[in-house]
Amino acid sequence: MKEQARILVVDDNADLLRTLALILKRSGYTVDVAADGASAVEKFKAHDFDVALMDIVMPGMDGVEAFLKIRENKPCAKVVLMTAYSDEELVKSALDQGAYSTIYKPIDIAKMMSLISNIVVKPVVLIVDDDTDFCNTMAKMFELKGYKANTAQSGEEAIRIAKETQCSIAFIDVKMPCMDGLETYLMLRKINPNIISIMMTGYRDEVNDIVSKALAADASTCFYKPFHPTEALSFMSRIREKV
Repeated sequence: MKEQARILVVDDNADLLRTLALILKRSGYTVDVAADGASAVEKFKAHDFDVALMDIVMPGMDGVEAFLKIRENKPCAKVVLMTAYSDEELVKSALDQGAYSTIYKPIDIAKMMSLISNIVVKPVVLIVDDDTDFCNTMAKMFELKGYKANTAQSGEEAIRIAKETQCSIAFIDVKMPCMDGLETYLMLRKINPNIISIMMTGYRDEVNDIVSKALAADASTCFYKPFHPTEALSFMSRIREKV
């Protein structure tokens, strides 16, 4: 867990507010609370929070309105909306506008803790490609989102980095000199059997057989170049929610 990650809990139910705050504090988080949306907005102006748990239905400023005001000042704020109501249209609207996720009441504490952990604990990403500019572009994007990113311009360099650093996710170019992407992937799997790997290539037909072998060996998917870096970020967020 990220050391002293800061969490804001927002709910007009005082008992639930105290309970969630106590659970989070006992798990090692730094916790602040707010009883309404307006107070939550003011607290975000004064502090940075790694994540906010925000009730949707509150008197005065509701959770969705508070979330949108928070995002005006803190565009990267991670807000998880809580609700006891099945207003799917409202929930979808919030998610479309950038809410991180939604959890339903009564709250499953184990699922809540897992979700928070996924937000505050960022995995180390390894980008393997002999195109230096591509590596740097991908790395900058991940770092802007709070991830630690390592780059390697060859399979051999990727293996050396993986032995020195616990990499959780790897983006691996298929066509590289000396050691190709499949061989690199298989070696990374030996170092870390749980590594999540995404193959990449701009040569769909030429390397189709190699890609098929990588997918058969449990690589997650293959991205075909050119692709926008945010596609990689979106895919990584989805697979992290499943693990």
